[in-house]
Amino acid sequence: MPDGTEFRYLGIGVSDAALREFVLRFMSSEGMSWDASTWDVRQIELAFLRRFGETIRVLRERSSAGTTVLILQPVLAGA
Repeated sequence: MPDGTEFRYLGIGVSDAALREFVLRFMSSEGMSWDASTWDVRQIELAFLRRFGETIRVLRERSSAGTTVLILQPVLAGA
C-alpha cells in the first residue's frame, strides 16, 4: 500500500497474487481509503470469507518502521 501497510496471510490456500487482488477489490467495493490503519477488521474478515470461503481473524500490528501490518490468520475449525 502507498502508506507502507503490509498484508500477511498465514494460511496456504491463497496465493500472494490472489491476496493483492482481494485487497484492491475490497477497497473498491467497500469504499475504503488508502489508509488501511482505519479499516474495520470485521469487514475484512467477512469479505475474505465471502471471497475465499475461509474464516480468518485479522490482527493489526505495527512494524518496527511504524507501518501497519494486517495479519490474516486462518481460524481452525472448532477453534
